[in-house]
Parts: sequence; structure tokens; C-alpha cells
Amino acid sequence: MRKCMQKGKRNTFCRFMGLMGDRLPVYLGAILIATVGDAGRRIANSYLVKNIVTAAQNHSTDNVLLPVLGNFVVFVLCLLLWRFGIIRYNIEGRTAAGKVEKMGFSKAMQLPMAYYENNHSSDFMSRLIFDTQKASDIYTSRLRRLLAAVLSTIMYLIPMFYFSWELTLCMVGISLAAFAGNSLFAKPMKEAGRRLSDKNKKMLEKLTSILSGMELIKIFPVGTKLTEEYENANREYFHIQKRTNRLSAGLESLNQLLDLVGALAFLGIGIWFVSLGRVSLGALTALYSLYGTFRYAFLEIGQYLPQMMNCIANAEKIFELLDMEEEPEQWKMETDAGSDCDGSTADGNEDEKAMLSMRNVTFSYDCVDNVNDNTGDHCKGRRKVLEQFSMEVRKGSYVAVVGESGCGKSTLAKLLLGFYPVEAGNISIGGKEYHDLTLKEIREQIAYVPQEPYLYKVSIAENIAYGRYGAGREEVIAAAKAANAHEFIMKLPDGYDTVLGERGNTLSGGERQRIAIARAIIRNTPIMILDEATSALDNESESLVQEAIKRLRQDRTILMIAHRPGTIAAADEVVRVRV
Repeated sequence: MRKCMQKGKRNTFCRFMGLMGDRLPVYLGAILIATVGDAGRRIANSYLVKNIVTAAQNHSTDNVLLPVLGNFVVFVLCLLLWRFGIIRYNIEGRTAAGKVEKMGFSKAMQLPMAYYENNHSSDFMSRLIFDTQKASDIYTSRLRRLLAAVLSTIMYLIPMFYFSWELTLCMVGISLAAFAGNSLFAKPMKEAGRRLSDKNKKMLEKLTSILSGMELIKIFPVGTKLTEEYENANREYFHIQKRTNRLSAGLESLNQLLDLVGALAFLGIGIWFVSLGRVSLGALTALYSLYGTFRYAFLEIGQYLPQMMNCIANAEKIFELLDMEEEPEQWKMETDAGSDCDGSTADGNEDEKAMLSMRNVTFSYDCVDNVNDNTGDHCKGRRKVLEQFSMEVRKGSYVAVVGESGCGKSTLAKLLLGFYPVEAGNISIGGKEYHDLTLKEIREQIAYVPQEPYLYKVSIAENIAYGRYGAGREEVIAAAKAANAHEFIMKLPDGYDTVLGERGNTLSGGERQRIAIARAIIRNTPIMILDEATSALDNESESLVQEAIKRLRQDRTILMIAHRPGTIAAADEVVRVRV
């Protein structure tokens, strides 16, 4: 299994099974027990039929009772064995499916910000929901059915050869021909599964775009265009699903035809063998009772193998997500020895007072290779945002970062938060350089208020308490008061227990911003970064936010990305970022 895991994508199935870890033997053992129990009771039943038919044919009941009772006991024991195996298998299979889902969610927390900025949310959602569900069918149904069919076929062959090896060989030949016909569906089914996953992602992308921009749809004619795009994506998905259904229907129809042909062939050959005296009527009857289940199990191998390939295609999609590069514990940064930031001194005492320092920082975004729909231009390579940028923020100061739109102000905040590594230069916090700290240690010292704060559809108290795990109600209220949010919260129907709408859309922009500031306050960090926190506010709301910021200046270092004159004027120092 370890060797198989090392092959990576070359053996997706083996790797997927390896996710079960030390529970894999229990899972496979449960399948084996359930299969043996199911096949055993059918074999016991065939011997029971043979004994009864033979006794009837010989017109004698001598020595029949004991074999019949023995077969009945074996039948009951095998039935209990089958039930035990199925229960254990269901537990292990569903546990493994839940583990895959958990791994997907865990991976989402560990991906770098670049993934979310460069990919539509539908990509992740499609992998986490659609592909995970389809791939998990391997654990919860497909593998057991395939293995059960294989193992049952082998077990049925043993008594069948005992009853009549000649007749059994004839029927095996017919079954092999049927299996060959089924195997033709394996590759098309796998390809259909992959295409279905891709189309589902595209359809989900269009749907999330519609839901996220519902306000624009209500006002602008963009709704018609987005609806058409969704309908087109839905139509493409429908055509692939239709092809998949046709393949499944074709496979099932072929199996039904082969089932009929096999039954007729068995009866014809069997009667001929009886007439030749090569097999007794009792053995033929027992063989027929077994051949029905043997034929069905053999056909299932050809039926479930293509379906398994379909699920493996979805598993490949999951591994594409799990194999993505994660955000490291700490970024390795290039340092420019002997370089000083603009306006700073080489005096060690000055450096000790610096809470944040950026020296000769250069940074570029990866430019995803896309074609602009309007111009037809290709976007390739990297787009430089900051070049040899330096600044120093003293402890306890309030610094406004200004500059033209697109000059890299928000990028500055992302670098300080460790969302991206710098290409050159170095950053330090509290006198320690970033490459000597983990990202967790860096982010524990910074509270962040984005330009468009995200509020969850929970109570206001919970939204604020998300800033620090374990925060109590008194701390939540104190943070709300410090953010000038307490007064409007108390006017709401349920006060702090008021449940917000999605993304906090039941509050005004200023109210959402103050809730976000309260969430940052309760985090109780020495540094607070606010990204255009007052850009979309009216004068009254801006005034309330500025009052909240003034209260914070007493024991925090504040970095405000701003462009409004009132916000800039309140700062102790202004740092300009140039393109």
C-alpha cells in the first residue's frame, strides 16, 4: 500500500484507499465477511435443493433429514455473518467518506490566499461537494459491490465445478464473453465522469455569480446575460449527464440481454448433459440455483467496473485539490544587507521603537494566463506592484497609507499579514524579521479590518466574538462600545442576539464597519490594520469610526489605508505609496 501511495496520480484508486489508514484492513475484512456470508448461504441453499430433488427423484427420504438440517444451520450462520459484515462495512465506509470531506475542508484552511484570488469559489465547492460525494461512493457502495461480485464468483465456481465441471466450463466461457462486452464501457464511463465534474463546476460558477450579484441583477440588464450563461452551462451539463445516462442504460440493457442469453444457454446445455447422463437432475437443479447468482455476480463485475472508473475520475479531482501547495508555516524572505528604509536612521534605539518596518520590499503578482474578452490580449508573467518600497511605523503611532488607486496599498496590508512572500527586501514586526517568525506568530500580533468586512449569518455577539476564541459577553460589549457600535446594537430587536442576514446585509455600511472594528478590538493585538475602513461611509458614520480609532490609539499601533481627507488628517504620519 505504501508503494502504491508513492505513485501518486498514477494509481488514484490505490491512493484513495490509502486515505483510510489503519482502518483499511477492517474495511476490507468487513467486505470479505459480508461476501462470504452472502455467498455461503446461497451455496448452502443450492445443496439443500440438491438433496431434496435427489430424494424426490429416488423416491426415498432416507438420510435426508440430517443433511437438510445441516444445510439450514449453515444457511442461518452465513446469514448472521453477512449481516455483521454489512453493518461493519457501512460504519467504516461512511467514516472514510466523512474523513475525505474533512480533509477537503482542512485543505481549504491551509491554501494560500493566491488560490482564492485566482480561482472562482465554484472550483472549490465543486470539488468539495460534487467530486467528494461521487468519489466517496467507492467507499460506500462501488468497491464492495465489485469485490463482492469477484469473490462471490470464485466461491460459486467451487461447488459448480463439483456438480459438473464440463457444464460449468461452458457457462464460464459464455460469462467471459459477456464480461468482455461490459468492459467496453469502462473508458467512456470514466471520461464521462470527468467531463460531468467539469461541467458541474462551470454551472456552479454561474449560479454563485448570480446569487452574489443579485442587487445588480435587479437593477441592470446583466441579469439576462448571466441567466443565459447559466442556462448554457446547464444545457452542457445536461448533455453530458444525458450521455452518461445513455451509457448506463446501454450497459444495463446489455446485461439484461446477456442474462437472458446465459439462462437459455444453461437450460439448453444442461438438458443435453442430463440426456447424455453427464449430470444428474439433482446436480443440475443445484447448479441452476447457483448459476443464476453466479451469472448475476459475473455480470456485476462488468457493470460495476465502469462505474468504479467513473468514481475514480472524481477522486482524481479531489487529489488535484489535496496536492495543491499549502501556505507554509513561515515565508522565506530575501534580505538586503545594509539597506535602510527611507527616513529612518541607523540608530539602534530608533529600530527598537519601530513596530512595523518594511525595507526595500519588491513584490509582483502572478499574472494568470487569460485572454481578455474585450481586447483579446494575453496576460502572462508577473505584474509588479511594489518596487524597493520602504517604510517604518513607530510603536503607538497612527499612520495613514495613501496613494493612487492600484498603486499597491491593499497589497501592502496583505504582505504585512503574510498572505504573500515578498520577492526582495524584508519586513519586521516588533523588532523581529518575518523570516524568523511563523505566520501564526505574525498574525497573532495584527488585527485586520478589510474594506468590505464579512459578517456571518449569526448573532452580532458571535460575529464580534469570532475575533478571539473564548471571548465572553462582557468583553464583546466592551469591544462594541470601543468601536461606537453599542448604541445602534441596543436599538435592534434582539440587541446583541440579533441574527444578521447573509454577509451582514441587514446592517448599513457604517454599522457593518463598526462591527468589524469591534471584532478587531476584541482580538487585543498591538497592531491594527484598517483597509479603507471609511471609504464607503457617509460623514456621520466616518465620524463615529474615527472616534473609535482615536480610542484605540492609546495602546495600539494603527495603520490605516486611506484616501479621504478627514481620515488622513487624523493620522500622526502619512506614508505615500507610488506606482
